[in-house]
Amino acid sequence: MINFLTETFFKNTIIDYLIFLGIIVAGLIVGRIIYYITQKVIRVRAEKTKTKLDNILVSVIEKPIAFLLFIITFDIAYKTLTLSEGGISFFSSTVDVLTTISVAWFIIAFVDALIINYIQPLTAKTESDLDDTLLPIVRRLVRAVLIIIAAIIIVDKFGYNVTSLIAGLGIGGLAFALAAQDLIANMFGGIAIITDKPFKLGDRIKIEGYDGWVREIGLRTTRVETLDGFQMIVPNSKVADSILENVSREKARKTKMIIGVEYNTSLKKLEQAKKIIRDVIKKNKYTKDNSLVAFTEFADSSLNILVIYWIKDLDNILSTKDDVNTEIKKEFEKAKVSMAFPTRTVYLKK
Repeated sequence: MINFLTETFFKNTIIDYLIFLGIIVAGLIVGRIIYYITQKVIRVRAEKTKTKLDNILVSVIEKPIAFLLFIITFDIAYKTLTLSEGGISFFSSTVDVLTTISVAWFIIAFVDALIINYIQPLTAKTESDLDDTLLPIVRRLVRAVLIIIAAIIIVDKFGYNVTSLIAGLGIGGLAFALAAQDLIANMFGGIAIITDKPFKLGDRIKIEGYDGWVREIGLRTTRVETLDGFQMIVPNSKVADSILENVSREKARKTKMIIGVEYNTSLKKLEQAKKIIRDVIKKNKYTKDNSLVAFTEFADSSLNILVIYWIKDLDNILSTKDDVNTEIKKEFEKAKVSMAFPTRTVYLKK
């Protein structure tokens, strides 16, 4: 058994490899203990203080610090092995990359937490909806910028010349621009939506035959929840180029209908019918007082009365129509005004 442990593979004995693994396992155990202490002790104490900052620091540092501890133990562990210059360079670069990822992870989480806990409450207090729309976009942009910086540092750690790479991108810049033209168009469309404000979050809009509520305005797409309950993702360039209707900005919904009464209705009854319609509309609390009621047509089977009125409460359109129609029917029955239905009179000549 001892002879086996002392056998050499790639310049290291089995004992050397076991020590390497043992250090890493010990680091993982210590990291788990520190994470537990952070969760059960430090977090509890931080929650008892009046400031938010310590709570934020504890919540965002828990996982990155455990990961950083693993990196430290890995750095110690690989140095116990006898490695070639190429191996040392590879492991050293790996440690540097993992450290960069750990630090970037912490910074991204910390900045995001600051935005959520300090900036977001301030935007909620303002009357403008513009900052509420911009905040999610700013969060994504900040996260993207930090990730790009971390990626540049990682590339540099592997020995690549970042300046040369960026310059090399200029050679394929035209091809990239052509490939990204839809993305750029959508981004400019998003900026147009945010600045022109044809709608805001929560508005009900009609676009391309679809009807729904705006749930999210991003830099590339706008998300709309339709009346059927499914989510529609619309490219911002499409939104910017389309003729859309902002239903939420309607002051009142126009309603138009034709009521036909029988041909044998007397002129007196016809005037009474028009007065009934006007009174019913005027008495309804959800309709405007002004309405247009006129005898407009001698139709094939009826004397047609055109009715136009406006509903003020856009949340009760269907119920208002139901109330108005029901009340008109009820009052017509009381006044003995008969509504027409398709009929045909046949005269037989002897």
